[in-house]
Amino acid sequence: MLSRRTLIGSTALLAAGCGGLDIPLPGLGAPKITPLTWVSHMITGLGSGHAVASPEQHLRRVEQELADDSESAFGPTRGRYSLALRYFERYAGPYSDRDAEEYRKPEYLAAWLQEVGADLVTLWPQEARALGEMGALLPLDRFSGDESGLSGDFYSSALDYYREKNALYALPVGADPLMLSYDVDYFARMGVSPPDSTWDWDILVENALKLTEREEDGTVSRWGLIAHGSSIWWALWQNEAILADAQTSQCRLQEPAAVAALEFVRGLMHTHGVSPAASGPELSRLIYGEVASPAAMIYFPVLYLSPVATYRRAELPRGKARSTEINPYPGIAIAARTANPDAAYTALRGLVKAMHPHVRVPVEREAVARLGDYRWDLQPEEVTAIQQSMEYGRGEPEDEGQWSAMLTVVEALARGDEVASAINQACAVLYESQRA
Repeated sequence: MLSRRTLIGSTALLAAGCGGLDIPLPGLGAPKITPLTWVSHMITGLGSGHAVASPEQHLRRVEQELADDSESAFGPTRGRYSLALRYFERYAGPYSDRDAEEYRKPEYLAAWLQEVGADLVTLWPQEARALGEMGALLPLDRFSGDESGLSGDFYSSALDYYREKNALYALPVGADPLMLSYDVDYFARMGVSPPDSTWDWDILVENALKLTEREEDGTVSRWGLIAHGSSIWWALWQNEAILADAQTSQCRLQEPAAVAALEFVRGLMHTHGVSPAASGPELSRLIYGEVASPAAMIYFPVLYLSPVATYRRAELPRGKARSTEINPYPGIAIAARTANPDAAYTALRGLVKAMHPHVRVPVEREAVARLGDYRWDLQPEEVTAIQQSMEYGRGEPEDEGQWSAMLTVVEALARGDEVASAINQACAVLYESQRA
């Protein structure tokens, strides 16, 4: 990209048929290089395929790979910028050692970012939205011309975490969709075909029954399925239900669609007996403990599960609708105080692209399509399943009251409480959180 000064100075040459030059011209001076500072803490999820000693070293590897990329239009060479990483284990403000609530307010973090001279900054979704709303970050839609510009390149399920009042304040570097991970060797041994896009809840139960092994006394030696952890958002969403109204926060678990979804999950544990009736630490011991037997199928993000079992990934079996929980990594935002917003946006896009080989799942569509180039452990059908999962992705609520209610309902279902009782308990927790 030529600087404004170079463009003006080379008008005569262009008119004479010497256009297309992308090198400094004698007498016009070197193109201006814009220095930028990227302030970052550890980025969760960064690390696929590379072994490094520390989170900082991994970010510095990304920084170097970006600097070495002379072909990308978003790299420093063609973008005419330089990028310097300032790494912090923790930021000031909300990450301070000071316990006083006043020091956790967004304005303290905003002031600190200005103090350290941040042009780009790594933030969690809630931080980005708060700082964006108070004017400390630049809305990114302005750089793409319209909202569809970025939404066309990125999966909206990941971008939505960073939106506040229709303004986008950061680009996430990656996200983990919830997947159906299954032990391919065990499936073959039991004569069960691998999961595919035709699977629905009924087929899931049918095969979970085939894959659950029991001893002569009825004790389960290997579970067919674990579809719940601390949450079951997928069950509500796939049955076209919600936990609480987005506008009023009123509990919606009493509605028929929600009741049916919770009955389904309870049935997996207590009616069909294909999933352990456990939650919290007890469930963790069954999955990860020393004497644990890996489940044949488990709802899990795109991660390695166990060195013992050979797991592959498929998209979640569908309910009335296709819907998948998406867990975002931190995102990168542009500080409003930057003197070079256009260069900062170019560097932002460059950083996100440079991280594609380093994250489990990128959020740019073209990068997910080429995920097999970055992830040696993924087969083509798994890449397709990840694409579909991202397409039907949905962000989990960040409201603490909803999460408390969700934990309550999962624990109640695992204990064997009737669904009506579990709903009453969860709605009471939600109501009390609103009063607090």
